[in-house]
Amino acid sequence: MTDRLSVNGAANGGLDRAITAMFFIGLAGIAWLSVFGHRGVAPCLGFMGLFAAFRANVWRDGLVLLKPARLAADPLARAFAALVVFSLWIAISGAWSPKGGAPSLAAGVLAAPLVAGALTHEVRQRNTRWRRMMATVFAVAISLASFALCIEALTGGFLRSIVPPQDLSPLRWKDMTALGRGVTAITPAIFPAMVMLRILGKSWAPAAMLFATILIAASGFSISANVIALCAGATAFAAALRFPRAVVIAIGMIFLALVIFAPVWALVPRESLLAGEGPSLPVSWLQRVIIWQGAASQALSHCLPFGCGADYARVWHESAAEIAMPGSPIPLSEMPTHPHNLFLQVWLELGIVGVLSLAAMCVFGVRAALKFVQIGGSMTAAAMAGAAASICLSFQVETSLWQVWRLAVIALAVFGIALSYSINNKAFESRSLV
Repeated sequence: MTDRLSVNGAANGGLDRAITAMFFIGLAGIAWLSVFGHRGVAPCLGFMGLFAAFRANVWRDGLVLLKPARLAADPLARAFAALVVFSLWIAISGAWSPKGGAPSLAAGVLAAPLVAGALTHEVRQRNTRWRRMMATVFAVAISLASFALCIEALTGGFLRSIVPPQDLSPLRWKDMTALGRGVTAITPAIFPAMVMLRILGKSWAPAAMLFATILIAASGFSISANVIALCAGATAFAAALRFPRAVVIAIGMIFLALVIFAPVWALVPRESLLAGEGPSLPVSWLQRVIIWQGAASQALSHCLPFGCGADYARVWHESAAEIAMPGSPIPLSEMPTHPHNLFLQVWLELGIVGVLSLAAMCVFGVRAALKFVQIGGSMTAAAMAGAAASICLSFQVETSLWQVWRLAVIALAVFGIALSYSINNKAFESRSLV
């Protein structure tokens, strides 16, 4: 018996070290790839989640969430059940979608929350020393990524220009767009990182410097949605420090309203805008409004009640009309490969079942979040609120449900929230493994 315990202990110790090493590598990779390849954030998180999933109890604890007794008592379990329904419906919609691959799209949507669950489960397994160490690594990784992106914004992409291979193509300008996407990839994680810096450094100064750095970076690229998302997140972050429960509830209500009322964009006076009779908008925003109006109209007139199927917008894009828009020197498509609005995309492609399951995820997710806020206090609420507000803004103006890297961004933020919660909450720390 003693020999068996020794073997099991050695095996667990080896797994602990392997997971820790993978977390170090993954966070370092995220810091690097936010500058040199934002889509790589998803594989980094995927490998971190894969290593954490080698623990047998992560599967056991995850499946327990779907037991009837747990569903009846735990809002987190109900949110997870709604996610499962949502993902299954994506796969089922492939039966009538004009585009193939619905099961793989469903797997991509389900993967990010599963990774987030595996990472947060790992945080719960570890002792206080490990959590503080990993929180430090997380905060440093996000800070380094922000600093590097700031350098790129101020120098016109100096770091990318000196890292091989040299790019002399006429499309070199796309590097700056990619850097803007790097800002997008770490924006939700900024807010839990700020909480970690405040707790670890016992001062708000490092957190303020981090936010100022990423805001300068965001302002230097062409994606105004990043600046708006950061400002929305900062507003929610500051408000949650004063009114923790109220702000979390308010963000949940806003998200729910955006889900339910997304089709109101069908009421936009399309012809007036195209004739230049409406408010003066930048071309990119005008195109978005036209896209949203078209998607909402199509969702209501053609796709209800079950939606037109996963990835329908991509098929629509192939035959979409080119429209002359005020201020644009060239005609622009009335429908890109996705509507640049996740809420409308759900209405368009997944119909009422998709809308209701997404709304259920929101309602039960907020109820679960409030339980953590009750224990973790204003710091936990601020990390959640800042991340959620920035994600909500991104969902409204640019995210596609099928962009795995954008969903991975949420997993990164959730991991950060779990770490910030674990080093701040004494009740959580008292349950740590010693």
